[in-house]
Amino acid sequence: MMTASRWEWLDFDEAEAKQVRDFLSQAVDGEGVDPLRLGASVRDRMADRLFPGTSTQYTRLRYVFLIPAILRRKGATVGNLSQSQMVLNVALDRANAEEKGVIGRRTPGRDFVHLYWSALRTWQFLTPLTKDDRDITVANGLAALQARASMDEEDNRLVEQRVQWEPRVVMLADQFWDSQKASGWPSIRCTRAEVDFIIEQWLALPGKPPLAAIAARLQEGRRLSQAIYPWEAAVGSFADARVELDRAKAVSLICWSAQLAFNFALLKKARRLEDRNPETTWRQRGQDLESTQRRIDNLFAAWAKAFAEERSTLTPWAVPSHWDPLGSDMSRNFLASTAKKLIDGHTNLKSEGWSTWVREREMVNPAPKLSNDHHLATWSGTPEMAQRWDFRWGASVRRFVEDAENPRG
Repeated sequence: MMTASRWEWLDFDEAEAKQVRDFLSQAVDGEGVDPLRLGASVRDRMADRLFPGTSTQYTRLRYVFLIPAILRRKGATVGNLSQSQMVLNVALDRANAEEKGVIGRRTPGRDFVHLYWSALRTWQFLTPLTKDDRDITVANGLAALQARASMDEEDNRLVEQRVQWEPRVVMLADQFWDSQKASGWPSIRCTRAEVDFIIEQWLALPGKPPLAAIAARLQEGRRLSQAIYPWEAAVGSFADARVELDRAKAVSLICWSAQLAFNFALLKKARRLEDRNPETTWRQRGQDLESTQRRIDNLFAAWAKAFAEERSTLTPWAVPSHWDPLGSDMSRNFLASTAKKLIDGHTNLKSEGWSTWVREREMVNPAPKLSNDHHLATWSGTPEMAQRWDFRWGASVRRFVEDAENPRG
């Protein structure tokens, strides 16, 4: 009998916790599985370079403003924060029935404060007075917002603060509650003032990443949310952002090649096992391998079209150092050699040569399926990380851009 499993981790490190949440939040079957161990060190690092402060779990932009609002509310404490969020989640659901991305709809007790906290840190909604980023915690942020009312007659703080909020954030938090008194119904859509603020914060991001370039275009009134992939978004005169997006495009194509080759090898191996062992997870779940084959074939057709258009961009990527700072040394060597195979015309991802190539790479996985029938029998039967990476664009960033394009009021 198969027993249910669950994931647990100690939430000590913000970056590691965010990485785990991203891994667990993949919406497509199998997309949270990382058979070739490229997700965290390549995909997620590239996503952080393109769109710092984002996560695949983020749904709507206004949550970054609801956090200071709920922390600012009179009488807010760490102890009553969960209850306050539940009340607001229920109100948001009722007031935005036609809207997508209301995270408390299925789980009213969902904690959006801690979920989105990394975005507030990265986008500098608040900064540490101590110069120590470890002090940018929910508890210190709440204390600072509550302490703003605790001033003496000379405007001196009566309570020591470890962080300070950007004054406009406090103003926007107060405006949220003022609007609540007037309408009684919270909207999941940002106000114009909130959008103007977030665009300024994105423009100020260090290194001017593509997210800053997108902010500049939004400020000009351009609409970018129709782009299917981030490299299709027009970033204007931001040359560095264009270079970074072009890099992301090439990285995505090369990794997609290896991942599709792995899925073809996985299907071939599974069919052989199926003939000998009917006790497999995919059979127990009623998963039809023919259906999976069709899905992979369709993805391969899309890959072939993309490869024909983008092949000329791959030459620099055959050098391991060109992958820096993405991946480990071993991953860079594997991906550079993968690029070389593609450049040399080895484009039949169903071939035995590709099967051998990805099987050797999969040995970095503690539970390799291509070389171990026991692990293979636990496969769900759905593709594993077979979609082309878009570095959080489709999962959250495009929705953020769309929210910024359509402010309320």
